[in-house]
Amino acid sequence: MLANQLALKYAQAIFELASEKDKVAEAHEQLVMVETTIAGHEEFAKLIYHPRIPAAAKSETLSKVFFQELTDFVYKFLLLLVNKRRESLLPAIVREFQNFVNQANQVIEAEVTTALPLSDAEQQALAAKLKMATGKNVLVKMQLNSAILGGVIVKIGDKLIDGSVLRQLQVLKTSLLNSGAKIGVTNQV
Repeated sequence: MLANQLALKYAQAIFELASEKDKVAEAHEQLVMVETTIAGHEEFAKLIYHPRIPAAAKSETLSKVFFQELTDFVYKFLLLLVNKRRESLLPAIVREFQNFVNQANQVIEAEVTTALPLSDAEQQALAAKLKMATGKNVLVKMQLNSAILGGVIVKIGDKLIDGSVLRQLQVLKTSLLNSGAKIGVTNQV
């Protein structure tokens, strides 16, 4: 829990700094690039995230890899994380930064699960319907799950809309079992 709170505070700080400099998109792109680069190289990730490696060695490595690629304030932010021994929070900070960007742009994320892949046109139509329902731009993140048989499940924040065939069959089964129990009781009387 403390880690999440710290990640939120660091993300808010870098977001506010990027906003003041009118470089939110650039900072976001750079933070994602740094996090992706570290995550994509196992040895690099071990070096950066290992708690026993001195901060100076981590800073030197980050400088060699990213100094030319980053704006001054993003680079200094990474060094701050290393000096405060908070580099392990980077993935969570990037996620929280994305949330701040989404809020600023009136964008919400929708996790959409289908049994079969949707075409681009179907995804755009779904995003348009969700935009009308929420009043915000919707970023659709697709997931496939053949177990739902068909239909769609949409999760936006803490709201869940389950229009899957599996759910409809479960509702029908429950309904039939309940009405069968009622019919059975009336036939015995």
